[in-house]
Amino acid sequence: MSDNTFAMNDWPEPDPDLVPLTRGEAVELLAEQAGRSREVAETMVRDYLDDTSARLGYSVHRWGLDSGDVAEIRRDYEWIDYESGENPADARARAAVNAAGWVQVAADVDRDHSPGYASRAEREAIEWSERAADGWSA
Repeated sequence: MSDNTFAMNDWPEPDPDLVPLTRGEAVELLAEQAGRSREVAETMVRDYLDDTSARLGYSVHRWGLDSGDVAEIRRDYEWIDYESGENPADARARAAVNAAGWVQVAADVDRDHSPGYASRAEREAIEWSERAADGWSA
């Protein structure tokens, strides 16, 4: 046996919470969970697969999806304003503007007078900065 092989007992058990889904089932579940139209949910799934393909360097459009993918799509794509024609690149540009605004608010707020608002401004700056990052660059 070479150093690159695994015994069957060494493979981890699949996560029982991850339910395999067809693309259509993933779209329907996403539409239901995110409250978006089926067309928007389809676009969200396509963008997720496009971004994953770009990251890996080959197409994953024929791969299966699971409930974990749907959760990731909701988290990473639900804030994009697809209804107004925004795409992920546009959304990241908008997020960068929002992040800069929240950074400025966090810097300007009187922390002694408004510690809760200061904390919120910092959290918003971090969240929008994370959204502005494409998530795939090194």
